[in-house]
Amino acid sequence: MLQFKFLLIVFLCATVADVTAKVKKPIFKKIKFKKPQKAIRAPKEPKKGEPKVEPAKSNILEPYGVEVDSTHALLIDYQSGKILLQKNANEQLEPASMTKIMTAYMVMKAMHEGRVKPESMVTISRNARKIEKGSSDMFLEVGDQVTIEELLKGLIIVSGNDAAVALAEYLGGTQSAFSADMTHVARELGCKQTNFKNASGLPEEGHLTSAYDLFLMSKKMFEEFPKWYGIHKEIDFTYRGIHQQNRNLLLTKNIGCDGIKTGHTERAGYGMVASAVQNGRRLFLVVCGLKSAKQRGEESYRLLQWGFGTFGNYTIVPKNQPIMSLPVRYGSVESIEVEPKSHVLTLHRNRISQVKAVVKHADVLVAPIKAGDQVGEVIVTHPDFANPVVIPLVVNKDVTRSIFLSRMGQTLRYLFEKG
Repeated sequence: MLQFKFLLIVFLCATVADVTAKVKKPIFKKIKFKKPQKAIRAPKEPKKGEPKVEPAKSNILEPYGVEVDSTHALLIDYQSGKILLQKNANEQLEPASMTKIMTAYMVMKAMHEGRVKPESMVTISRNARKIEKGSSDMFLEVGDQVTIEELLKGLIIVSGNDAAVALAEYLGGTQSAFSADMTHVARELGCKQTNFKNASGLPEEGHLTSAYDLFLMSKKMFEEFPKWYGIHKEIDFTYRGIHQQNRNLLLTKNIGCDGIKTGHTERAGYGMVASAVQNGRRLFLVVCGLKSAKQRGEESYRLLQWGFGTFGNYTIVPKNQPIMSLPVRYGSVESIEVEPKSHVLTLHRNRISQVKAVVKHADVLVAPIKAGDQVGEVIVTHPDFANPVVIPLVVNKDVTRSIFLSRMGQTLRYLFEKG
């Protein structure tokens, strides 16, 4: 029912141009919003002899009033790309074991390109065994022969630092060379704040990324390697008779979580990149800088539930259903149907009535026209939007140019009608 209400809004707000006008390029005007000014009261000065009280720092994020204890956080709807909340999302941070998201991506990429096979055997070196005491471990031993697939599982499920080093040495020769490759590929994915110094995420000067970059790495892995991405939802792993649980506690919380990676060091605090699906809708969440594993689990669960419960995805029109027809000059047909290119918007469930939309388009189209050609825009505004959402308006099929005599007749008819 909400979808039909939203469709009605779009049609009521659409502006249909005069079809008898001359051919004109679409005119797109920028829409500016003025933020309401809040009354600001000057703080009261303390009385003489009284200590000055500093205002408490708030963890409440506007405009929705959600509490976020993480030092860095990001929640994104996968289908629409809508950012539901962000807190210092583009600031650099120490990723700890969330580094292994990129390590795993590099391994999956190598298998996908045929440079290595899942059954390729890796000989474990002393460097791989020489890991920091107390850190996460797959319990490899020097000289072990282990497959790439087994190491990848140890890397993802139990966050094995030894597995990270073994994979880095096998693919890059040395961990430092592999880390440089990780940085290079991450930059190609659009990760602008990322610089890797190792494959495991153990503290090292200059080993940095951001919450947004961690989202990008995770999103690319999910899209490009769906088969291997599935490893993230496995809840346990056994090697050399040692059974270990996945540190992602959300996998057992009935929230639809299927990944991705936790991380912790004393300097970085507790962090996590999570992805969950409910009713076909996927969210990606990044939280960092929390004080305990318990707080990490609670905050992640709460924010995912908030994202699923507070927001919904709404279609402008059903897919492949046009919203209007525009006249065509010199074409094999006299008119053609057009539709929005993007059909989904993520909106606050209690604020749908505040949506406004305007359709702007060319007066008359001139053949030839190819399916997918942009002929206008649907401009959607809402008080919650920092900027209008601009959705391309496209034609849904090809229109060939008519024969010469037909075009001549159309020209004469147009000049006659113009008077």
